[in-house]
Amino acid sequence: MMLRFFLLLLCALCFNRAALADSPALNPNDWNFVLVPSFESQAGKGNNVSPTGLNHALRFGQLLNSVLAGKAAQVRQVYAFTYAGSPSMVPLQTIEPYALLNNFGVSSQSLSQGDASVYNSPAYFMQQLLGNQPRGTYVMAMPPEMIQAMVGSVSNDALALNGTHQYVVLSGQGQPFAVGIYSDGIADDPLFPKVPLPPRSACAQPPVTIQAKAPGGWQPYTEQKVYLVRHVEAHPSGNFENGNYVCQGQWRALGANARLSEIMKRKPDHVFTSNPNNIIGCNGTCSYIRPSLTVAPFAIEHHLPLTLAEFQWNDAIDLAQALFNRASPYFSRAEHGGTILVGWEHAHIEKAVKYLLTGMYRNPAAAAQVPSWSFEDYDSVWELSTDKQGDLTFRNTCEAIPTTALPSTCPAFFQ
Repeated sequence: MMLRFFLLLLCALCFNRAALADSPALNPNDWNFVLVPSFESQAGKGNNVSPTGLNHALRFGQLLNSVLAGKAAQVRQVYAFTYAGSPSMVPLQTIEPYALLNNFGVSSQSLSQGDASVYNSPAYFMQQLLGNQPRGTYVMAMPPEMIQAMVGSVSNDALALNGTHQYVVLSGQGQPFAVGIYSDGIADDPLFPKVPLPPRSACAQPPVTIQAKAPGGWQPYTEQKVYLVRHVEAHPSGNFENGNYVCQGQWRALGANARLSEIMKRKPDHVFTSNPNNIIGCNGTCSYIRPSLTVAPFAIEHHLPLTLAEFQWNDAIDLAQALFNRASPYFSRAEHGGTILVGWEHAHIEKAVKYLLTGMYRNPAAAAQVPSWSFEDYDSVWELSTDKQGDLTFRNTCEAIPTTALPSTCPAFFQ
């Protein structure tokens, strides 16, 4: 296992330019729009890419990184677009591996159906961008039909995409833009990508068990287990924020599934997380994507959808209510017996649990026993369970994956 771990790390360090039959010029003085169709999805089983799509995204990220080698400074923004009302994670999961390799954030947005006269339609968005942003390279992932709409709004050329293994480049000094279609040459791989992990470590938090009786007057979900995990490693420096995680986090996100299954002892009924369209920084251009992308690999491997919260990532009260109060307007589900994996931000996990104990279970003494979740701790897992009466038990454990032993370079994936 350790030999495989170091060989994969060596591959990551040695990865070089991919061989392409042809690739776009991407002149720095031009407008360049790299349009990537959403990769293979779960086909009716959820809102994520399939294992095939995940492998495609990981390899395409490296391919696009080689195409743009030496040109990262001209990349103005990375976007992931869905149509309004769609919970699809596929465009974001398609393009995030490229963004990660360059410490870019991703702007995850929902656009409206319609032509340029419709506010926030693909055509409207393009005209706004061209009128208000500088020239450079813009990388965008979206459903194929949105690519058709976007290309049709700024070019006179006909577009005929053949499947998910082609991407489109619009380029030129101005409209109408020239259209190029390029093959990525990536073979389908239906097996979930496995990455080796370092030896197990001790948990950062001492074990704690806290119990609280359910008060009268409200109806909690009963015989339920909730497992709360923090997003994977982020912040290459203390004040850095782009909404994404870093390469160490990709090792954990891809590698922790078996550890989570050990902890939960069963496949969860739901994977619940914050909506990646929430904004966190970069003057409103960075979406808070890392909590959802932390638990996405588990959902992908186990063929589960991601349930995206209808409230903001920093709303700890609604998080506690949605998970435990049957009267909450959010996240309706079976009243008894569910198991839920939750990916969230650590400070608001802690706030939600303390509010749960203080505001909902009316037990401030129990809330005072909740451990602090350290800024450096990406490993802890908190379990909250209720019995038939709704009485609550808190326990903490961990994935036993030490951050300091995870490589600072991303894993490499080859054909």
